[in-house]
Amino acid sequence: MKKYTKSDLEVIIGTQQENLTVIQDFLGIIKHQNELLHQANQRLRDQIAKME
Repeated sequence: MKKYTKSDLEVIIGTQQENLTVIQDFLGIIKHQNELLHQANQRLRDQIAKME
C-alpha cells in the first residue's frame, strides 16, 4: 500500500475540487440545454395544436 505525503494529498484534493467544479459547470450547461429543448417542444406542441 502506497503512503501519501501531505503534499500528495493536497494535490489530489485540489485536482478533485477542480474536477467537481468542471462537472458542476457541465451540469449547468446541460440543464440550460434541457430548458431550451423543453421550450422548443412546447412551441412545437402549440404549433401542432393550431393545425388541428
